[in-house]
Amino acid sequence: MSLDVVHLLQDLVRIDSRNTRSIRDTGPRDTDEERMSEFLRPLLVGMEFEVAVQYAAPRRPHVIALLRRDAKLPILAFEAHMDTVGFEGMTIPPLTPEVRDGRMYGRGTADTKGSMAAMLVALDQLRTADLPLNLMFIGSCAEETGCEGVPLLDLSPWPVSGIIVGEPTSNQPVVAHKAHVWFDLVCTGRAAHGSRPDAGVNAIYRMTDVIQWLRAEFIPELAGHVAEGFAGSTLSVDIIQGGHKVNIVPDRCSISVDVRLVPTAPREDEMLKSLTARIRTATGVDVTVANVHSSPGLSIDRGSPLVRALCGAIELHGDIPDVGAVSYCTDAGVFDRQGYPAVVFGPGSILQAHAAEEFIALAELHRAVDILTAAARRFATG
Repeated sequence: MSLDVVHLLQDLVRIDSRNTRSIRDTGPRDTDEERMSEFLRPLLVGMEFEVAVQYAAPRRPHVIALLRRDAKLPILAFEAHMDTVGFEGMTIPPLTPEVRDGRMYGRGTADTKGSMAAMLVALDQLRTADLPLNLMFIGSCAEETGCEGVPLLDLSPWPVSGIIVGEPTSNQPVVAHKAHVWFDLVCTGRAAHGSRPDAGVNAIYRMTDVIQWLRAEFIPELAGHVAEGFAGSTLSVDIIQGGHKVNIVPDRCSISVDVRLVPTAPREDEMLKSLTARIRTATGVDVTVANVHSSPGLSIDRGSPLVRALCGAIELHGDIPDVGAVSYCTDAGVFDRQGYPAVVFGPGSILQAHAAEEFIALAELHRAVDILTAAARRFATG
């Protein structure tokens, strides 16, 4: 019996797969992707896929499923992350997938269980087709905390030729996105009694000098980065912490920084190497870098076979392809850096991702199945 994409998405939404803490946090957590993995594995076995599981951390599985027709044939993979963000701020029941007015509501409907459901149904339809193509499904973990899971996924046993990464792109192909790098800058001072600030060195004042330089010099420099589809790289200082008590001159201050780099910018590790020295030269303040987390950007040739296959499938179903770029990160950036051609595609709007009333239009969901099926056929035949 064939899968129904609406009923399948409802089943997926009912599974609590929230991911609200870093994979590096080894403490107890309320939820993880284990239950989603337990749902997907028998489903894929029933579709005659070979199923493997790789654990990025305890109870943080990747599900890899392969329909192998011939080892000599290329592999096309559909990937969707199994985790969602939390329920904070939601104004609808997050795990009750209500269908009304042509939409389904619930956490993950758009980001990105809608893509997952569409991919699974497309694979179910493709598995009986006579195509010169091996098919793969990847259910990944730990995407919502900064694409932490896929760097710990090992695809080396399988010669994957292309990966369609599910995210809510309104059923349009995304071929480029920014890298992100999150980090803390820390400076120190010397504590003193608040009545004698001259006897100490105020670390907050030192950090304000650093922030002033970032705003006056470094942020405009980042904004000057040129890449098709982007208005430049960005930096935002999002948290500042310093001091212990109102009557003590603070001896430590830190800021948490979010940098988004266009694909043509220097790599995130190269940027950080030079940043502290530039700050010291410009401000006289010694800063250290801590708590770095980064995820690479994406840039795939618009004329690549994977993009051409998706665009042709979109045209086949009466729409006009709008190949684009986005500012947020996805697992596709990690795959791209690892050498796998990857493009981002899926039903739903990014405006609904993580929203108080997250939803997906059912018409988009059905259309995604059709486009993914046609794209696989086109990719197989060139």
